[in-house]
Amino acid sequence: MEKSFEEQGIREAIAHYVDGMRTGNVERLKRGFHEQAILCGYLGDELIAAPIAALYEWVVANPSPSVTGEPFDCEILEVEVTSRVATATVREKDHHGAVIDHFHLLKTGQQWWIVSKLWDAEP
Repeated sequence: MEKSFEEQGIREAIAHYVDGMRTGNVERLKRGFHEQAILCGYLGDELIAAPIAALYEWVVANPSPSVTGEPFDCEILEVEVTSRVATATVREKDHHGAVIDHFHLLKTGQQWWIVSKLWDAEP
């Protein structure tokens, strides 16, 4: 298994997340997340733990950075692959500040899917 080929698939799944969040496009987000994916992380001191549908609902209810003109940037800091599972660490910045996302991914067939997104404010 060639790591660069696998890493490309992982980066594509993360790109679906980034573009979906930037544009508010839920269908694009769904191209990166497994249907049973979960979210868990902190917004300030509030713990958020929910199925992926909660992210889709939030995106629909809030104007996207592409509409508001607010800053939004994501940088992949690290990708680690172990056969059919992977972790991608991403720094996400928007008008609220910076968070570090830990995406866990699973490969089914030839497709990489995000199965969980964990995050917290950047230290």
